[in-house]
Amino acid sequence: MRRSAVALLAVGLSSALAAPTSRAVSDTTPLASSTIQLVKQRLAESGNDTWVAGTQTEALLELDYKPLSVFASSFYPVPSTPHPSEVDSIISAWAASRPSTTNQLALVQGGAAGDPASLGVGWIVASKTASDRRQADQYYAEVGEEVDYLLNDVPRTSDGAISHRPASEPVQLWSDFVCAQLVLFAPSFEERHMVPPFLAYHGVAASNATMIAEAYNQCRLYRKYLRTSSGAWQHIVLGDFQDTGLWSTGCVALRFFLTRGEMWKLTKIRAASFVTGNGWAAAGMARVLATIKHSDLSSAGSFASEVSDLTSWIVEILEAAFSYLQSDGLLPNYYDTSSFSEASGSALLASAAYRLAVLDPSRDYSSLLATAAKIRTAVNRGVSTSTGWVSPVVNPLDFSEQGSDSPESEAFVLLLQAAWQDWRAATGGA
Repeated sequence: MRRSAVALLAVGLSSALAAPTSRAVSDTTPLASSTIQLVKQRLAESGNDTWVAGTQTEALLELDYKPLSVFASSFYPVPSTPHPSEVDSIISAWAASRPSTTNQLALVQGGAAGDPASLGVGWIVASKTASDRRQADQYYAEVGEEVDYLLNDVPRTSDGAISHRPASEPVQLWSDFVCAQLVLFAPSFEERHMVPPFLAYHGVAASNATMIAEAYNQCRLYRKYLRTSSGAWQHIVLGDFQDTGLWSTGCVALRFFLTRGEMWKLTKIRAASFVTGNGWAAAGMARVLATIKHSDLSSAGSFASEVSDLTSWIVEILEAAFSYLQSDGLLPNYYDTSSFSEASGSALLASAAYRLAVLDPSRDYSSLLATAAKIRTAVNRGVSTSTGWVSPVVNPLDFSEQGSDSPESEAFVLLLQAAWQDWRAATGGA
């Protein structure tokens, strides 16, 4: 996708500048291919929620269809090969069940406004790779409806931050939003991984610099609301309940509490940083950063300040998170309280470190990479070679409790593997 002058320069210098950083890190043991297949199987069997399916499509693009991922220097127009058959199948299934009455990519009763956006990049890719052109055109039209919904129907804060929650609820920001491609309602981590990446990708597909700028703006606003003095992000602010904890992963448990009375019971959860939520935010901004740097629209110096900001914001999240590394090589579920070690958020944060080192090869990230290597070793050690499930993980339905099986965690394992592979390739296999 987006091939900017900055991106071209970064690609050209990656070996020369990133290699010294990589030599300072011993990180050479891959996850066994048989184990990766088990992880994929568990994810495919359990990806019944929009945000899980969206993360699954992203993991597949990054791991198995690398030229189509935003981390590839020429990801758009979508290359004709390889054909992303697995991604097409996932989108086809969701499209077939999409009600004609909705203007979202999927209808989630009682769910977050930003969740369906997590399917957005996969939906756009499918619109360019589907063999049936009528179906392809329909896909792209549905993408337009989703963008319109996010930008015009979902409530915002007074300064423009899109809520992670639907119009029927108060504005609320979740860190998850940033990774999903532009989530709406309450500022949260998940929204960051869901909505901004989708908006940025759509901006490239539509040659719309304003849309790309909005993706950046949502990251900026979410950081404004969620960032703490340490650089770590809180999980959820505003709305009927908050989780101001410094969460590494950023689980989605509260989406299942449908009444305000039930949500009120959760308002006293804790004031701490959630590991997975920070992972959602860092990984989401890495995707936005890659999308901008690899876009033709970023040439001639455009978006230079945005690239600088996003890079700095990812670094501050990673530095804050990695300072809490435990003796077992993982990060705690909540940074500022005594809680269990959590593999899924740890994996997502480590993946962001590898991505950042490749996207910004002029800087020495050896310290972050050394921690990422420890985390990757611990995460891989926690993946069962008989079942494919990774542990220990947070309960996907209650982000304050330890769980057993977590579908989104399986996707994070794949994202970490893909990021590590690309870092190895870019740095000469150090």
